[in-house]
Amino acid sequence: MTSGDRRHRFKIDLGCGNRKVKGTIGVDSVPVPGVDVVADINQGLPFKDNSIDAVYSYHILEHMDDFLGTMNEIWRVCRPGGLVFVKAPHAASTFVTWKDPTHRRGLSIATFAYFDDTYFDGRAFSYYSKARFRIERAKLSFTLSGRDEPVILSWPRRVMNKLFDAFANRSRRWQYFCERFWGPVVGIEEVELVLKATGDKPSPGQARPT
Repeated sequence: MTSGDRRHRFKIDLGCGNRKVKGTIGVDSVPVPGVDVVADINQGLPFKDNSIDAVYSYHILEHMDDFLGTMNEIWRVCRPGGLVFVKAPHAASTFVTWKDPTHRRGLSIATFAYFDDTYFDGRAFSYYSKARFRIERAKLSFTLSGRDEPVILSWPRRVMNKLFDAFANRSRRWQYFCERFWGPVVGIEEVELVLKATGDKPSPGQARPT
């Protein structure tokens, strides 16, 4: 990619509030400073098919009324190979998932596996959604990190985080066993992923009407 191409890349930050990721188009339902496009994400994304290079979705998917519909919309607007950066409360932590009364669900790596054909669930249940992604990176975290602000931890928590990371994130298989068996005991608070849009993308067109 040339430097000229990079200057024209389109990146959006969904549910950005007043803490928009630098260099992105901020999308939120509330017109606070930093929001460039006021839109209800539950009603779809006001962007053309195959028009977005990167989507930042930091702690927003757990708020969506229609999770599958939102994932379909993100996939629709992403260009082939477009990246989606996700942070969300992990379903293993009932406290983090449900303390916010606006949360609709907790999420996990296994949740996003349903959109990835390299996972069993992604192949077996591909009819759930037309959205197809590849999980490029995934990480389980013992401590919630928020959007992008640094988190100050006590030294025992820092040590536990390092130990947890060493065991939980060694491989896809280790992450599976962590999510299914021992992770909920110690409390996984956050899942972080990078998804790449794949599959048969729709022809470029206008955003769906709302």
